[in-house]
Amino acid sequence: MSKLSVAGILAESAENWPEFDRPETRVMLGIIRLNDIVYESTRSLLAEFGLTPGAFETLMTLRGQPAPWQMTPSALYQSILMSSGGMTKVLKQLEADGLVDRVDNPEDQRSRFVRLTPAGKILAEQVMEAVAGHDRELLTGSLSDQQIEQLGKVLLKTLAKLEGGGQARM
Repeated sequence: MSKLSVAGILAESAENWPEFDRPETRVMLGIIRLNDIVYESTRSLLAEFGLTPGAFETLMTLRGQPAPWQMTPSALYQSILMSSGGMTKVLKQLEADGLVDRVDNPEDQRSRFVRLTPAGKILAEQVMEAVAGHDRELLTGSLSDQQIEQLGKVLLKTLAKLEGGGQARM
C-alpha cells in the first residue's frame, strides 16, 4: 500500500480538521515527505555502489576534510550524528572494502585516525557525482534552476537560524 500524498493528507484534513491546514503544516509535511522520497531513492542509488547511507556519509565527511582526508573516529561520528557503535560497524566494513585505513595519531598514542585510501577517495567522488546528478534530476522535474536556487537559500537560512549558527553559504 502506498502512502497518501501530502496533497491527499491536506485534502482529507481540510474536510475533517480544517485547522490542521496551515502554511507551517504544509511546509513541514512537505519537508518530511521530500526527505522520505530522497532518502529512499538515494539509498537505492548507493546500493549500486555497494554503500549504505552511513558508509556514504562517512566517505563524504572524510572527503570534505583537507588532505590527507582524515579524522578521529569520535570526531567523525559526531560530525554525522551516528552512535559510536554504528560508526564502528561502518568503519569495519569500509576498512574491509579497502576504502579507509586506520593510521596512528602522532599527537595522541591512544587514538588513531580514520583516513580515506586512494580507492576511497575515488569512490567518494564518483558516488557524490552520481548523487548530485540524481538530486538534480529529482529537483529539475518540478522546479526551475531559479526556484532550486531560491529553495536552497531559504532552507539554509532556516537551518542556520534553527541550528544557532551563522549564515550558511549557497
